[in-house]
Amino acid sequence: MVLHDYVALIVGIITILSALYKFVIEPSIDNKISNLQTSGFLLIDNLKDKLGERITVIDRKVDIHLQDYANYKEANLLHFNGLNEKIIHSWNKTKELFHEEKADRKEVHAMFQKQNELILQKQHDLQKQHDLQIRE
Repeated sequence: MVLHDYVALIVGIITILSALYKFVIEPSIDNKISNLQTSGFLLIDNLKDKLGERITVIDRKVDIHLQDYANYKEANLLHFNGLNEKIIHSWNKTKELFHEEKADRKEVHAMFQKQNELILQKQHDLQKQHDLQIRE
């Protein structure tokens, strides 16, 4: 019977240990697992919130840079158009001056041509008078 008492004692101890495990250790493990899950979910929620905030900040920065680029582009376009208008105005003014100079040169050329014709006419008249005087 001694063996039977030892086996009963060992089975009793195992039963007590398993009951102790079931009621004391396993709930604490379940609590720890539950706490880990909860902290994991909180961590994920915090990361999601921080990521959302970062995305919002980056989106604002991109919007600001896009607006700066649009303003810079518009300012350069206005500056370019202003310079283009100045160039066109200067070119038109130069064309007008060129046409005026061309007209003045034509007038001067016509005046010199008339003077040349008058001089030739006078020389021709003098030559005729000279020829008439010689004949007489």
